[in-house]
Amino acid sequence: MKTNLLFAVTQKIQANFLHLLAWFFLLVGLVLTGFASLNLQKQIYQDEQHNFDLKCEEIKAKIENRLAKHKLMLLSGVAMFEASEKVTREEWRIYVKTLGLTRELDGVQGLGFSLWITPEKLHEHEMQMQKEGFINYRVKPEGNREAYTAIIYLEPFEGRNLRAFSYDMYSEPVRHAAMDLAMQTNNVTLSGKVTLLQETANDIQAGTLMYAPVYQKNMPHETVKQRRAAILGWVYSPFRMSDLLNNIVLKTNPNKHNNLELYVYDTAQMLDKNLLYQSSANFLAELPRFQKTMYLDFFSTIWRLEFNEFDSEKNHFLTYSNVWITLIAGGFISFLLFFLLRAYFFTLQNAHTIAEKLTVTMQTNEKKLAIANSDLLQFTTISTHHLQEPSRRIVSFVRRLQDALSVKIIADAEIITILQFIEQSALRQRALIRDIQLYLAAATPRAAIELIDVHELIHKVLKQHAPLIKQYQIQIEIGELPKIKMDRPRLFDIFNCLLENSFSYQCPKRAPIIRIYGERERDIVRYYVVDNGIGIANEYRERVFKVFERLQVKNDQDSTGIGLAIVRRIIESLNGNIYLDETAGGGLTVIFELPVN
Repeated sequence: MKTNLLFAVTQKIQANFLHLLAWFFLLVGLVLTGFASLNLQKQIYQDEQHNFDLKCEEIKAKIENRLAKHKLMLLSGVAMFEASEKVTREEWRIYVKTLGLTRELDGVQGLGFSLWITPEKLHEHEMQMQKEGFINYRVKPEGNREAYTAIIYLEPFEGRNLRAFSYDMYSEPVRHAAMDLAMQTNNVTLSGKVTLLQETANDIQAGTLMYAPVYQKNMPHETVKQRRAAILGWVYSPFRMSDLLNNIVLKTNPNKHNNLELYVYDTAQMLDKNLLYQSSANFLAELPRFQKTMYLDFFSTIWRLEFNEFDSEKNHFLTYSNVWITLIAGGFISFLLFFLLRAYFFTLQNAHTIAEKLTVTMQTNEKKLAIANSDLLQFTTISTHHLQEPSRRIVSFVRRLQDALSVKIIADAEIITILQFIEQSALRQRALIRDIQLYLAAATPRAAIELIDVHELIHKVLKQHAPLIKQYQIQIEIGELPKIKMDRPRLFDIFNCLLENSFSYQCPKRAPIIRIYGERERDIVRYYVVDNGIGIANEYRERVFKVFERLQVKNDQDSTGIGLAIVRRIIESLNGNIYLDETAGGGLTVIFELPVN
């Protein structure tokens, strides 16, 4: 009786322990699933914020690039005045037409010239303009002032631009300040926010103007006083801000669910009166998901760029779908593991109960005990066999769960394929940004200028590609390589890009051979990279130097299509040249020249 009672108590304790153990594994699985989902959500959020930062940087860079192009356009107009005895109206018209403003520079209303006029020469100027055929010409607004300016050239001379003809911009305080600053500093300047004379009653936009001073030839203009005395006028250009920036913002954020908002202020302060541009007004009732403030400095003019990004429900669902998949799948695996453990423990408990009962029942009968032992052995063998399957499944799901937790994803073939594709795409973008960054920095030295041992540098490049050279048994021949004075990182980039190009376009019918050598001719150092690959047809030899141009594209090819563009940009920034030629017997010969100094 005591034995039966002790057996019952022991069985109860064991059953409770196994029951709690199954619940413990369920709790651990759910906690780990939640932890993995939260980490994945955090990573996705960080990636989204990083992408937002990149878009903001890209928009800022494009705005700076657009303003830099406008600056060069104005300076070329200044150069025209400095190179000519007198720039006529017809010459100005042809010059501006050649620039192709409407095709290249969105938002530019025109390119003009404003003449500086002293009070004593105002009447003479108006008479001269009337003789040219502008019968009703008067400098406007009329009135007595210490100095006058007048817009005498403005192309295209049609439509809205006719309203600005003869206008004295110096009479308006905001324009006056920018013109004065340009004259005093001999720099290109931007005005503050204005309403352009070209605006009509419809679609009124904030505007700004860019000025470049023109001084009279043969007059000194080293000091502010001299510049005031020598000023001839200003080459200038007016911009409608929405026309100028809309195209940049839309091209940078082309998603049909447009969720990026940009505000541009013409000072470092967020004041409504200084608001130059607002990309959208669709999100006023929402709180932005990401915010960023950036400043653009253009010759003492500060633009404040306020970026906001909002999140639509559809985008939110698509962005975090992997988090939901991980959460649901992890929960499913945890519950499946729980039920399998419960089944296993229940079977194990029953087997133990049967064994205990058989042992107690057969305890003063040896024959029955032997039979019982035989039955127990057979039962154990059968139970072990049948328990192999749930055990295997438990191990399988545990391993899958471990794999899922190790990479923060679930072990689903389709999801893994998708994530592998995403990983490959991310690696290619990184490579693309890296190459874009190299391209943008190609014209600037990245280290001290020094006399470089090119032999040593080539060996470092080849060492970087040693596995690839060994894999394809590429024969490398190195000849004489004259030293060159420049910064080491950019010379490394040149040879690295050219060799990667030779490695990528081998001819399957020939054992790959690459020869590298150089020569010095007076003040020029000339280098050659010669391969026997598939070569490039003559009609494509200029095209391959353009960004993102690849003549052959393979899925496993890491090339971004920017390498040769980087090489050309570095070489041309050093006043050098690069050529492509055909290798005798087939292949490509790259020749680039650099000045010794």
